[in-house]
Amino acid sequence: MAEIMNEQPLLSVVLATYNRADTLQETLRHLAAQELDPASYEVIVIDDGSPDQTRAVVAEWIDKAPFRLTYLHHSNRGPGYTQNRGLDVARAPIVLLMADDIWMSPQALKQHLSMHAAHPEQEVAVLGQVRQSAALDQSVFLRTWDPFRFSDLTGLHELPYYKFWACNISIKREFVMRYGPFQEHLGIAAHEDAELGYRLSRGGLRILYCPEALGFHHHVMTLEQACRRRHLMGTKFPEFCRLVPEPEIPVAYHVLNWRTLPAHLRAMFGSRREYLPAKDRNPLLLMSRQLARALLFNTVTLRSWWEPLMRRAESNPSIARWVNREIYRGVLFHYFLCGCRDGYRDFGQRRNSAREAKTTSG
Repeated sequence: MAEIMNEQPLLSVVLATYNRADTLQETLRHLAAQELDPASYEVIVIDDGSPDQTRAVVAEWIDKAPFRLTYLHHSNRGPGYTQNRGLDVARAPIVLLMADDIWMSPQALKQHLSMHAAHPEQEVAVLGQVRQSAALDQSVFLRTWDPFRFSDLTGLHELPYYKFWACNISIKREFVMRYGPFQEHLGIAAHEDAELGYRLSRGGLRILYCPEALGFHHHVMTLEQACRRRHLMGTKFPEFCRLVPEPEIPVAYHVLNWRTLPAHLRAMFGSRREYLPAKDRNPLLLMSRQLARALLFNTVTLRSWWEPLMRRAESNPSIARWVNREIYRGVLFHYFLCGCRDGYRDFGQRRNSAREAKTTSG
Protein backbone atom coordinates (compact mmCIF):
# COMPACT_ATOMS: atom_id res chain seq x y z
CA MET A 1 0.00 0.00 0.00
CA ALA A 2 2.86 2.39 0.76
CA GLU A 3 4.20 1.93 -2.78
CA ILE A 4 0.77 2.80 -4.20
CA MET A 5 0.57 5.91 -2.04
CA ASN A 6 3.96 7.21 -3.28
CA GLU A 7 3.80 6.29 -6.96
CA GLN A 8 2.23 8.79 -9.35
CA PRO A 9 -0.74 7.16 -11.11
CA LEU A 10 -1.48 7.23 -14.81
CA LEU A 11 -5.20 7.84 -14.24
CA SER A 12 -7.19 9.72 -11.61
CA VAL A 13 -10.83 8.63 -11.29
CA VAL A 14 -12.87 11.65 -10.15
CA LEU A 15 -16.08 10.34 -8.62
CA ALA A 16 -18.55 12.96 -7.38
CA THR A 17 -21.30 11.51 -5.19
CA TYR A 18 -24.43 12.53 -3.33
CA ASN A 19 -26.67 10.41 -1.13
CA ARG A 20 -26.05 7.04 -2.82
CA ALA A 21 -24.10 5.12 -0.20
CA ASP A 22 -25.44 1.69 -1.18
CA THR A 23 -24.79 2.23 -4.87
CA LEU A 24 -21.37 3.75 -4.17
CA GLN A 25 -20.39 0.60 -2.30
CA GLU A 26 -20.86 -1.42 -5.49
CA THR A 27 -19.30 1.29 -7.67
CA LEU A 28 -16.09 1.06 -5.64
CA ARG A 29 -16.17 -2.74 -5.80
CA HIS A 30 -16.23 -2.58 -9.60
CA LEU A 31 -13.34 -0.12 -9.59
CA ALA A 32 -11.39 -2.52 -7.37
CA ALA A 33 -12.00 -5.35 -9.87
CA GLN A 34 -10.32 -3.61 -12.81
CA GLU A 35 -7.90 -5.57 -14.99
CA LEU A 36 -5.28 -2.92 -14.37
CA ASP A 37 -2.35 -2.55 -11.97
CA PRO A 38 -3.85 -0.76 -8.91
CA ALA A 39 -0.72 1.38 -8.68
CA SER A 40 -1.59 2.91 -12.08
CA TYR A 41 -4.81 4.58 -10.96
CA GLU A 42 -6.27 6.44 -7.99
CA VAL A 43 -9.89 7.08 -7.02
CA ILE A 44 -11.04 10.40 -5.56
CA VAL A 45 -14.50 10.36 -4.00
CA ILE A 46 -15.93 13.85 -3.48
CA ASP A 47 -18.98 13.86 -1.25
CA ASP A 48 -21.39 16.75 -1.93
CA GLY A 49 -22.79 16.82 1.61
CA SER A 50 -24.53 13.44 1.57
CA PRO A 51 -26.92 12.91 4.52
CA ASP A 52 -26.57 9.11 4.35
CA GLN A 53 -23.74 6.71 5.21
CA THR A 54 -21.43 7.74 2.37
CA ARG A 55 -18.59 8.72 4.71
CA ALA A 56 -18.71 5.35 6.47
CA VAL A 57 -18.78 3.45 3.18
CA VAL A 58 -15.68 5.24 1.90
CA ALA A 59 -13.90 4.88 5.26
CA GLU A 60 -14.37 1.12 5.03
CA TRP A 61 -12.99 1.08 1.48
CA ILE A 62 -9.95 3.19 2.34
CA ASP A 63 -8.71 0.31 4.49
CA LYS A 64 -9.23 -2.39 1.85
CA ALA A 65 -9.03 -0.76 -1.59
CA PRO A 66 -6.13 -2.02 -3.74
CA PHE A 67 -5.74 1.50 -5.19
CA ARG A 68 -5.11 4.86 -3.52
CA LEU A 69 -8.50 6.19 -2.35
CA THR A 70 -9.00 9.83 -1.35
CA TYR A 71 -12.15 11.15 0.31
CA LEU A 72 -13.24 14.79 0.26
CA HIS A 73 -16.40 16.17 1.86
CA HIS A 74 -18.14 19.54 1.83
CA SER A 75 -21.61 20.95 2.42
CA ASN A 76 -23.97 20.63 -0.54
CA ARG A 77 -22.72 22.86 -3.39
CA GLY A 78 -23.78 21.05 -6.56
CA PRO A 79 -21.98 18.98 -9.20
CA GLY A 80 -19.77 21.71 -10.69
CA TYR A 81 -18.10 22.60 -7.41
CA THR A 82 -17.83 18.93 -6.46
CA GLN A 83 -16.17 17.87 -9.71
CA ASN A 84 -13.76 20.80 -9.53
CA ARG A 85 -12.53 19.75 -6.08
CA GLY A 86 -11.67 16.36 -7.50
CA LEU A 87 -9.86 17.90 -10.46
CA ASP A 88 -7.87 20.13 -8.10
CA VAL A 89 -6.34 17.22 -6.18
CA ALA A 90 -6.00 14.70 -9.05
CA ARG A 91 -2.37 13.62 -9.40
CA ALA A 92 -2.49 11.81 -12.75
CA PRO A 93 -2.08 13.42 -16.19
CA ILE A 94 -5.40 11.83 -17.27
CA VAL A 95 -8.65 12.15 -15.31
CA LEU A 96 -11.72 9.98 -15.67
CA LEU A 97 -14.94 11.78 -14.76
CA MET A 98 -17.56 9.22 -13.80
CA ALA A 99 -20.91 9.19 -12.05
CA ASP A 100 -21.39 7.46 -8.71
CA ASP A 101 -23.98 5.10 -10.24
CA ILE A 102 -21.79 3.72 -13.04
CA TRP A 103 -20.43 0.20 -12.47
CA MET A 104 -17.34 -0.15 -14.64
CA SER A 105 -16.67 -3.36 -16.55
CA PRO A 106 -13.31 -5.00 -15.71
CA GLN A 107 -11.49 -3.58 -18.77
CA ALA A 108 -13.02 -0.09 -18.75
CA LEU A 109 -10.11 1.79 -17.19
CA LYS A 110 -7.57 -0.10 -19.28
CA GLN A 111 -9.49 0.85 -22.43
CA HIS A 112 -9.48 4.53 -21.45
CA LEU A 113 -5.71 4.47 -20.96
CA SER A 114 -5.15 2.56 -24.20
CA MET A 115 -7.10 5.15 -26.17
CA HIS A 116 -5.08 7.98 -24.66
CA ALA A 117 -1.84 6.13 -25.36
CA ALA A 118 -2.89 5.90 -29.00
CA HIS A 119 -4.00 9.56 -29.01
CA PRO A 120 -1.62 11.49 -26.73
CA GLU A 121 -2.73 14.90 -28.03
CA GLN A 122 -3.76 17.20 -25.19
CA GLU A 123 -7.14 18.02 -26.72
CA VAL A 124 -8.34 14.39 -27.02
CA ALA A 125 -11.03 13.12 -24.64
CA VAL A 126 -12.43 9.58 -24.59
CA LEU A 127 -16.10 8.85 -23.97
CA GLY A 128 -16.84 5.32 -22.78
CA GLN A 129 -20.12 3.53 -23.38
CA VAL A 130 -22.86 3.32 -20.74
CA ARG A 131 -25.66 0.76 -20.72
CA GLN A 132 -28.46 0.13 -18.27
CA SER A 133 -27.50 -2.37 -15.58
CA ALA A 134 -29.13 -5.79 -15.94
CA ALA A 135 -29.68 -5.68 -12.17
CA LEU A 136 -32.28 -2.94 -12.66
CA ASP A 137 -35.28 -5.26 -12.69
CA GLN A 138 -37.43 -3.62 -10.01
CA SER A 139 -40.00 -2.37 -12.53
CA VAL A 140 -40.99 -2.54 -16.19
CA PHE A 141 -39.81 1.04 -16.49
CA LEU A 142 -36.29 0.27 -15.27
CA ARG A 143 -36.03 -2.85 -17.40
CA THR A 144 -37.10 -0.98 -20.52
CA TRP A 145 -35.82 2.60 -20.14
CA ASP A 146 -32.69 3.62 -22.05
CA PRO A 147 -31.70 6.99 -20.54
CA PHE A 148 -28.32 7.48 -22.24
CA ARG A 149 -29.21 6.25 -25.75
CA PHE A 150 -25.65 5.16 -26.52
CA SER A 151 -27.10 2.99 -29.28
CA ASP A 152 -27.37 6.23 -31.29
CA LEU A 153 -23.56 6.41 -31.29
CA THR A 154 -23.03 3.01 -32.92
CA GLY A 155 -20.54 3.31 -35.77
CA LEU A 156 -19.34 6.80 -34.74
CA HIS A 157 -15.71 7.47 -33.89
CA GLU A 158 -15.65 11.19 -33.13
CA LEU A 159 -18.41 13.11 -31.35
CA PRO A 160 -19.42 16.79 -31.09
CA TYR A 161 -18.53 18.84 -28.02
CA TYR A 162 -22.02 18.60 -26.50
CA LYS A 163 -21.46 14.86 -26.02
CA PHE A 164 -18.97 15.70 -23.27
CA TRP A 165 -20.88 13.57 -20.75
CA ALA A 166 -19.24 13.32 -17.33
CA CYS A 167 -20.68 9.89 -16.61
CA ASN A 168 -17.76 8.01 -18.20
CA ILE A 169 -15.32 10.34 -19.94
CA SER A 170 -11.54 10.74 -19.63
CA ILE A 171 -9.46 13.76 -20.56
CA LYS A 172 -6.02 15.22 -19.97
CA ARG A 173 -6.08 17.13 -16.70
CA GLU A 174 -3.85 19.96 -17.95
CA PHE A 175 -6.18 20.61 -20.87
CA VAL A 176 -9.39 20.65 -18.83
CA MET A 177 -7.84 22.94 -16.21
CA ARG A 178 -6.58 25.33 -18.88
CA TYR A 179 -9.93 25.80 -20.64
CA GLY A 180 -12.34 24.80 -17.84
CA PRO A 181 -13.15 23.69 -15.27
CA PHE A 182 -16.87 23.24 -14.50
CA GLN A 183 -19.24 26.14 -13.93
CA GLU A 184 -20.09 26.15 -10.23
CA HIS A 185 -23.15 28.41 -10.15
CA LEU A 186 -25.52 26.06 -12.01
CA GLY A 187 -26.30 24.23 -8.76
CA ILE A 188 -27.89 21.02 -10.08
CA ALA A 189 -26.76 18.32 -12.49
CA ALA A 190 -28.20 19.80 -15.68
CA HIS A 191 -26.05 20.44 -18.77
CA GLU A 192 -22.95 21.50 -16.79
CA ASP A 193 -20.82 18.85 -18.52
CA ALA A 194 -21.96 19.77 -22.06
CA GLU A 195 -21.34 23.44 -21.23
CA LEU A 196 -17.79 22.55 -20.22
CA GLY A 197 -17.43 20.65 -23.49
CA TYR A 198 -18.29 23.87 -25.34
CA ARG A 199 -15.57 25.84 -23.57
CA LEU A 200 -13.09 23.02 -24.14
CA SER A 201 -14.00 23.03 -27.84
CA ARG A 202 -12.52 26.51 -28.07
CA GLY A 203 -9.21 24.90 -27.26
CA GLY A 204 -9.70 22.26 -29.94
CA LEU A 205 -11.46 19.50 -27.94
CA ARG A 206 -11.91 16.20 -29.78
CA ILE A 207 -14.13 13.52 -28.22
CA LEU A 208 -13.36 9.98 -29.36
CA TYR A 209 -15.92 7.26 -28.66
CA CYS A 210 -14.68 3.99 -27.15
CA PRO A 211 -17.55 1.52 -26.66
CA GLU A 212 -15.14 -1.00 -25.11
CA ALA A 213 -14.69 1.33 -22.11
CA LEU A 214 -18.02 0.05 -20.86
CA GLY A 215 -19.89 0.99 -17.70
CA PHE A 216 -23.34 -0.03 -16.46
CA HIS A 217 -25.78 2.54 -15.14
CA HIS A 218 -27.42 1.47 -11.89
CA HIS A 219 -29.81 4.10 -10.56
CA VAL A 220 -33.07 2.89 -9.03
CA MET A 221 -35.86 5.39 -9.65
CA THR A 222 -39.52 5.48 -10.50
CA LEU A 223 -41.04 6.81 -13.70
CA GLU A 224 -42.47 9.72 -11.69
CA GLN A 225 -39.02 10.60 -10.36
CA ALA A 226 -37.55 10.42 -13.86
CA CYS A 227 -40.28 12.74 -15.18
CA ARG A 228 -39.58 15.29 -12.44
CA ARG A 229 -35.87 15.07 -13.22
CA ARG A 230 -36.44 15.69 -16.93
CA HIS A 231 -38.69 18.64 -16.16
CA LEU A 232 -35.99 20.12 -13.94
CA MET A 233 -33.40 19.67 -16.67
CA GLY A 234 -35.73 21.47 -19.05
CA THR A 235 -36.01 24.47 -16.74
CA LYS A 236 -32.22 24.86 -16.98
CA PHE A 237 -32.15 24.66 -20.78
CA PRO A 238 -32.51 28.43 -21.41
CA GLU A 239 -29.53 29.11 -19.16
CA PHE A 240 -27.61 26.41 -20.98
CA CYS A 241 -28.38 28.11 -24.30
CA ARG A 242 -27.22 31.43 -22.88
CA LEU A 243 -23.88 29.88 -21.91
CA VAL A 244 -23.62 27.98 -25.21
CA PRO A 245 -25.03 30.46 -27.75
CA GLU A 246 -24.65 28.19 -30.77
CA PRO A 247 -27.58 27.35 -33.08
CA GLU A 248 -26.92 23.59 -33.11
CA ILE A 249 -27.87 23.20 -29.43
CA PRO A 250 -31.69 23.57 -29.79
CA VAL A 251 -31.55 21.30 -32.85
CA ALA A 252 -29.46 18.60 -31.18
CA TYR A 253 -31.74 18.71 -28.12
CA HIS A 254 -34.86 18.77 -30.35
CA VAL A 255 -36.28 21.91 -28.76
CA LEU A 256 -38.32 23.56 -31.51
CA ASN A 257 -40.50 26.58 -30.70
CA TRP A 258 -40.84 30.17 -31.84
CA ARG A 259 -37.81 31.14 -29.75
CA THR A 260 -35.53 28.47 -31.22
CA LEU A 261 -36.77 28.51 -34.83
CA PRO A 262 -34.13 31.09 -35.93
CA ALA A 263 -31.42 28.89 -34.40
CA HIS A 264 -32.77 25.89 -36.32
CA LEU A 265 -32.55 27.82 -39.59
CA ARG A 266 -29.00 29.05 -38.87
CA ALA A 267 -27.89 25.54 -37.90
CA MET A 268 -29.49 23.91 -40.93
CA PHE A 269 -28.17 26.34 -43.52
CA GLY A 270 -25.17 27.99 -41.89
CA SER A 271 -21.57 27.23 -41.03
CA ARG A 272 -22.49 25.24 -37.90
CA ARG A 273 -24.25 22.50 -39.86
CA GLU A 274 -21.31 20.12 -39.29
CA TYR A 275 -22.15 20.02 -35.56
CA LEU A 276 -25.60 18.57 -36.17
CA PRO A 277 -26.26 14.85 -35.86
CA ALA A 278 -26.53 13.33 -39.33
CA LYS A 279 -30.19 12.39 -38.80
CA ASP A 280 -31.06 16.01 -38.00
CA ARG A 281 -29.52 17.62 -41.09
CA ASN A 282 -32.57 17.08 -43.29
CA PRO A 283 -35.05 19.84 -42.31
CA LEU A 284 -38.11 18.03 -43.70
CA LEU A 285 -37.36 14.82 -41.83
CA LEU A 286 -36.54 16.75 -38.66
CA MET A 287 -39.77 18.72 -38.78
CA SER A 288 -41.84 15.62 -39.50
CA ARG A 289 -40.35 13.82 -36.50
CA GLN A 290 -41.00 16.85 -34.30
CA LEU A 291 -44.62 17.03 -35.48
CA ALA A 292 -45.18 13.30 -34.97
CA ARG A 293 -43.73 13.49 -31.47
CA ALA A 294 -45.94 16.46 -30.59
CA LEU A 295 -49.07 14.65 -31.82
CA LEU A 296 -48.26 11.40 -30.02
CA PHE A 297 -46.92 12.77 -26.74
CA ASN A 298 -48.68 15.80 -25.34
CA THR A 299 -50.58 16.68 -22.19
CA VAL A 300 -53.84 15.19 -23.47
CA THR A 301 -52.41 11.90 -24.71
CA LEU A 302 -50.22 11.45 -21.62
CA ARG A 303 -53.10 11.86 -19.20
CA SER A 304 -55.68 9.92 -21.19
CA TRP A 305 -53.54 7.14 -22.61
CA TRP A 306 -49.79 6.81 -22.01
CA GLU A 307 -49.59 7.30 -18.26
CA PRO A 308 -52.52 4.95 -17.48
CA LEU A 309 -50.99 2.41 -19.86
CA MET A 310 -47.60 2.56 -18.16
CA ARG A 311 -49.14 2.23 -14.70
CA ARG A 312 -51.09 -0.85 -15.78
CA ALA A 313 -47.97 -2.33 -17.39
CA GLU A 314 -46.35 -2.61 -13.96
CA SER A 315 -48.96 -5.12 -12.85
CA ASN A 316 -50.08 -6.65 -16.14
CA PRO A 317 -47.47 -8.72 -18.06
CA SER A 318 -49.58 -8.71 -21.20
CA ILE A 319 -49.55 -4.92 -21.35
CA ALA A 320 -45.90 -4.78 -20.30
CA ARG A 321 -44.93 -6.63 -23.47
CA TRP A 322 -46.27 -3.75 -25.54
CA VAL A 323 -44.50 -0.98 -23.64
CA ASN A 324 -41.13 -0.19 -25.23
CA ARG A 325 -38.32 2.30 -24.75
CA GLU A 326 -39.66 4.64 -27.44
CA ILE A 327 -42.80 5.19 -25.36
CA TYR A 328 -40.76 6.06 -22.29
CA ARG A 329 -38.57 8.36 -24.37
CA GLY A 330 -41.62 10.17 -25.71
CA VAL A 331 -43.17 10.64 -22.28
CA LEU A 332 -39.94 11.83 -20.66
CA PHE A 333 -39.20 14.18 -23.53
CA HIS A 334 -42.62 15.76 -23.10
CA TYR A 335 -41.71 16.58 -19.50
CA PHE A 336 -38.38 18.00 -20.67
CA LEU A 337 -40.20 20.30 -23.11
CA CYS A 338 -42.61 21.37 -20.36
CA GLY A 339 -39.57 22.25 -18.27
CA CYS A 340 -38.12 24.23 -21.18
CA ARG A 341 -41.37 26.18 -21.48
CA ASP A 342 -41.32 27.00 -17.77
CA GLY A 343 -37.62 27.80 -17.92
CA TYR A 344 -38.02 30.25 -20.82
CA ARG A 345 -40.83 31.98 -18.96
CA ASP A 346 -38.80 32.31 -15.76
CA PHE A 347 -35.67 33.25 -17.69
CA GLY A 348 -37.54 36.02 -19.46
CA GLN A 349 -38.99 37.32 -16.20
CA ARG A 350 -35.51 37.46 -14.64
CA ARG A 351 -34.13 39.34 -17.62
CA ASN A 352 -37.00 41.84 -17.51
CA SER A 353 -36.48 42.34 -13.76
CA ALA A 354 -32.77 42.91 -14.32
CA ARG A 355 -33.46 45.48 -17.04
CA GLU A 356 -35.99 47.27 -14.84
CA ALA A 357 -33.56 47.34 -11.92
CA LYS A 358 -30.82 48.71 -14.18
CA THR A 359 -33.18 51.41 -15.56
CA THR A 360 -34.28 52.40 -12.05
CA SER A 361 -30.73 52.61 -10.72
CA GLY A 362 -29.67 54.59 -13.77
